[in-house]
Amino acid sequence: MPSCNGVPVELVDPCPTQVDFAEIAHALSHLNRSSGNSLTPVSVGLHTLIGLDLCPTAAVRAHWLLHDAHEARLGDTTSPIKEASAVLALKLYGHEVADRIADVRRELERRHDAAIHVAAGLSPPDALTVQAVKLVDLRALATERRDFYRRGPKPRPWAIDQMTPPIEPGPKVWRWLPPAEVADRLIATFRTHLPALQRGRRAS
Repeated sequence: MPSCNGVPVELVDPCPTQVDFAEIAHALSHLNRSSGNSLTPVSVGLHTLIGLDLCPTAAVRAHWLLHDAHEARLGDTTSPIKEASAVLALKLYGHEVADRIADVRRELERRHDAAIHVAAGLSPPDALTVQAVKLVDLRALATERRDFYRRGPKPRPWAIDQMTPPIEPGPKVWRWLPPAEVADRLIATFRTHLPALQRGRRAS
């Protein structure tokens, strides 16, 4: 698959030398969340900027910036689609095949995450950082629901509605940003928070 610059990207066995953070910023700024079902477009890049404001430490910020970076290569498959696919795979093929299908998806993400982290000069996150990033992800989702989604007269509860303690949105109200601005902001934050880019690596 070619990147936005026409450079081939190896999907099965990705390598750090193919990681270009300017390309990742471009792709994430054009890739919409929720299969495009927000009132105005919410890109994965905008989601990343929303969550950045909610990160408690610099270490969490660095790992937050990369938590969805594999989607620049693999796309954004929504959680409801993942859940529906798992249910259908179970019905059609049984537990063993359904589990293997899920394993393939997770392994593909893991391989791209690993290559991107090496290129960024970051070690994989430890368990506490993973938990912190997950909380930021949930709070960013709550913020997006408040600012970008219509609530129907009888809405289905979201997963964040059933969590204890409650997941609170961030204090800042967000609006749509054009992809070029999102990409520029992402590149700036990559340069600020990713060790390899602080040394001038691949964020043109």
